[in-house]
Amino acid sequence: MLSDRYKNLDLNAALLSPEQIDPFPKADDRASWEGLLPETRERWIALAEQYHDYAWPALKVEDYRAYWTSGEMNKQMRAVFERRSVLGILAMAECIEGQGRFLNQVINGIYVHCEETTWVPPLHRIHADKSSKECMPDKTDHMAELVTCATSDLLLWIRNVMGIWLDAVSTRICRRIADEVKARLLVPYMARDDYWWMGFQPGVRVNNWNPWCNSSALMGFLLLEEDSDKRSEAVRKIMRSLDAFIGTYPADGCCDEGPGYWAPSGGGLFVALELLSDSTGGAINVFDEPLIKDIGNYIYKAHIHDRYFVNFADGDVMPMIGGDVMYRYGKRTGEERLMNLGASLKEGDPVIHIWFEMYAQLQALFLEREREERHAKAPYVRDAWLPVSQVMMARTEEGSEQGLFLAAKGGHNLESHNHNDVGSFTVFVDGCPLFVDLGTEEYKAQTFGPNRFELWYLQSQYHNLPTVRGVLQHEGGKYRAKDAVYATGATESVLSIDIADAYPAEAGIDVWQRSFKLERAGAPHIEITDRYELREGTADIAYSLMTPCEPIASAEGEFRFEYAPGRWAVLAFDHARLKPAIESIDTMESRLQRNWGEHMYRLTLHELEAVASGTRKLQIYRQEDMK
Repeated sequence: MLSDRYKNLDLNAALLSPEQIDPFPKADDRASWEGLLPETRERWIALAEQYHDYAWPALKVEDYRAYWTSGEMNKQMRAVFERRSVLGILAMAECIEGQGRFLNQVINGIYVHCEETTWVPPLHRIHADKSSKECMPDKTDHMAELVTCATSDLLLWIRNVMGIWLDAVSTRICRRIADEVKARLLVPYMARDDYWWMGFQPGVRVNNWNPWCNSSALMGFLLLEEDSDKRSEAVRKIMRSLDAFIGTYPADGCCDEGPGYWAPSGGGLFVALELLSDSTGGAINVFDEPLIKDIGNYIYKAHIHDRYFVNFADGDVMPMIGGDVMYRYGKRTGEERLMNLGASLKEGDPVIHIWFEMYAQLQALFLEREREERHAKAPYVRDAWLPVSQVMMARTEEGSEQGLFLAAKGGHNLESHNHNDVGSFTVFVDGCPLFVDLGTEEYKAQTFGPNRFELWYLQSQYHNLPTVRGVLQHEGGKYRAKDAVYATGATESVLSIDIADAYPAEAGIDVWQRSFKLERAGAPHIEITDRYELREGTADIAYSLMTPCEPIASAEGEFRFEYAPGRWAVLAFDHARLKPAIESIDTMESRLQRNWGEHMYRLTLHELEAVASGTRKLQIYRQEDMK
């Protein structure tokens, strides 16, 4: 897309000089910084005061080595992210307050990061060189990867915004930032074409790493490279690499990594395209392309309510997505619903042990007043169907979170950050979770290793799916749904798929037609219908349902769930054929608890007798709608 469309563009003439790349007010532009919303100023300064005496604790080599000794990587990564978050907070607060209170700590933080032996975490180094057995960091471990890119982003924009103040202390500070970013990111970027995420290797599929790394590299070349020929060469390479990412996207714009990864994937692509457009005075602009629009629009289609999004695959049901990038994306593409979703989501405080993206934080800061003045409400679209990815979303009423919300997926089990979840579904009631996709736990070595699918929360039995003869769905591209048929109208929205091929042959399934229906007429309800044909009869069939709400048996064939204080939903099933069992999940760790709280339940419905074929139907409704 980019390379073909702009192959004849003279980039040397089109690109603004590094001095002209100026998206944010400089720190000494006190009118701009003091014109921010008062509550925003107070919030950032209060955050920074917590770290006024921060000691910049050392990154321990033993925590780096733990990846090899135990597979644990979270402790080391938390320490890395904490450093970056503290530096970002201090820099933001210093620019906002402008009194020098935090300046020494900002400089301390800059040098702490520049003195780190490597910015590359062990997982990413091993991913790039699987044959390496070396468990110690080295000063030559420079490569273009996520943490290097995020660190470069942080330091580059501190340099860009605070450069005048830093130079007043010493010109060595900004020069050191430039030297480190060049050595650790820009030189490796141009030296190699074999990074898997670049998309230049045949048969290797890229994911969110591509736009994430490319956007940070683009920032570096735009802000630091003085040689116009080298700068143009780098931008051409970035455009070719972004084309490889765009080429992997389905025509429906669906992010198969889930909304939690939309921010660095679709949102990261937007950042790169935004930078390309702004740095060329609009000479490069593909925001009119239908696919680029649909990549952005996906995120409002996947929105449920408040911070809840449809979270198939790895990721969180409440992903840490800033509304700002949605707003900017919608503004560029002219999509009002995307702008409204972005304006409706308030920017939260940065999470200290998660990525701190300086460019994104600065963008959010200076668009906050504009978003506030829009007084927007999330669009709450009634229906969405992504036909290539086989994902549907439907709600009772357009424009409201009240009532029932249903999401379901077909697809295959070779999606990026895949869970074995073909045919799974999600149900929310009045914006509250009822039957859910758990998501994932904190990442560790096993998450990305050959034993990934031994992790319980990735398996089909811990999704809202059937298990036949104890056989679970299998990972791989051939394990997929087929014969998808979708229809929607005023009274109902329905998806039907055959998920038999998502299971290995030993499950003995010939046909497993699963349909999902949201009925709006009369008493609104959701129906999940399974019609199956097996090669041999068995009673070993169980239907799993994952819920954060305690299931309470209320009558034969019914369970009640208190999804909000004093508000109840009902699950009805054929008690003459199915016997329920309840398992309380007590293996939830920090990330699942962060999304769902302390409790999760697995309700399973088991066949009472051996069957070779049959039809089973589950009905879900609000108790008040059946009165």
